[in-house]
Amino acid sequence: MAAGVARLVKSLPQVSRTKSHSAKVLWDFFALACIPRQARRAQRFVGRISSWYNAQVIGLADTKLRFLVNSFLHLKRPTPRSLRLCVVLLVAVPNVVAATESYIPESDEVVLEILPSTLFAQDDELTKNRQKLANDPKNLDLATTIAARYIQLGKQEGDPRLFGYARAALQPWWEESAPPSSVRKLRAELFEVDHDYDAALADLRRVVKKKPRDVQAWIELANILRVQGNYAEMNKARGSLSEFASPIEVMYVNVPYLAATGRGKVGYEQLEKQLPSAKAQFPETVPWILTWQAEIARTLGRDEEAEAHYREGLELNSGPSYLLRSYADFLLDRDRPEEALELVQDHTADTGCLLRAAIAAKNAGMNKRAEQWQQQLADRFEEIRLRGSEPHGRFESRWAFELKDDPKLALELALANWQKQREARDTRNVLEAAIAAKKPDAAQPVVDFLKEHGTQDVQFDPLLEQLGGE
Repeated sequence: MAAGVARLVKSLPQVSRTKSHSAKVLWDFFALACIPRQARRAQRFVGRISSWYNAQVIGLADTKLRFLVNSFLHLKRPTPRSLRLCVVLLVAVPNVVAATESYIPESDEVVLEILPSTLFAQDDELTKNRQKLANDPKNLDLATTIAARYIQLGKQEGDPRLFGYARAALQPWWEESAPPSSVRKLRAELFEVDHDYDAALADLRRVVKKKPRDVQAWIELANILRVQGNYAEMNKARGSLSEFASPIEVMYVNVPYLAATGRGKVGYEQLEKQLPSAKAQFPETVPWILTWQAEIARTLGRDEEAEAHYREGLELNSGPSYLLRSYADFLLDRDRPEEALELVQDHTADTGCLLRAAIAAKNAGMNKRAEQWQQQLADRFEEIRLRGSEPHGRFESRWAFELKDDPKLALELALANWQKQREARDTRNVLEAAIAAKKPDAAQPVVDFLKEHGTQDVQFDPLLEQLGGE
């Protein structure tokens, strides 16, 4: 067995030479994993080199082969049976390996995928830390430092692979019922990324019970409760945070809540007040502040102000994924699809940006590009389901409504998603789909929720009028 592992290790540097060899190495790993008592060992080994390995696999042409690799890395309890099932499913799909071997780019200049530059900066601190962790995978401080950095990059760039690398760093503690608090916090963030809010809340509640003055944990806890529409519990968390946190830290909880409950002007004023000190002392918070200023200005019908904030945010850098998504929606709503497409077309590793690129292309009459991106979205949703998870309902409902022109499916997806999260876009998805599907009664719980909490947003006004909700 040791010789077999050594052979696999030796073959890894050759993966990038040919795609046919890449496929062969993959099958070798899965063969090792199917041997009794070796599944966890194979997964742990691949996890140690996941950053490099996934980067190479992305070059493979076949989506299902890439899915098998990612599924292998994220199996919670790898067993010979589960790995054999993965392989059988893959073999059942015709021409998988043939498709991989037959793809030859026309030249070396063909771009197969745009990957985060951080993964390949050989001299940066993250790369050095990854190398150290490979030799000492149970080094808690090192693992949490790496995971935290990948989560930060993932939120900035919207690339789901980065969250996978964060999870790989935490793998030794992932299944523990009582991991260290530092792992709990990061695990909760990754649960939140997967929209597993209940699991995230369970971890965060244990963190704040043990460390009642943990600012970040309270912020995450309060914001998840807000996203779920559980404002009563959210306010309790906000109260606990306010006892010891700074005004700029409390702002992270206050502003989204005020915007969701009809007090956007107050939230906007808080942002305006904190912006100068944020620019001077906490520059990393400025894109978030500008995005929320834009969002609130938009809800109030102040489009010129909103666009000024979006543009200022983009001038700081290319913009984090949440800013790009928000601004793209702003442009799409104002019948400016060409501008929206230009904004997001180079960021399609992020599923939210890919969705908006497909919508923008369709609205701009670029049907071929729209169809290609629409299929990419469908493939991503399929991959997520094959992993045993559910796609982000907010994205899938828009895909069904705006790209598939299937309002009944869109309504079904939007309602299911609204049970999990109740932010403005989730609400709008339900209202639009209910109108198009001619099922206004289906949206009544959403209309009642908006009334109960005094939500004010100009984008809802014409929809509510059509539903008879005003």
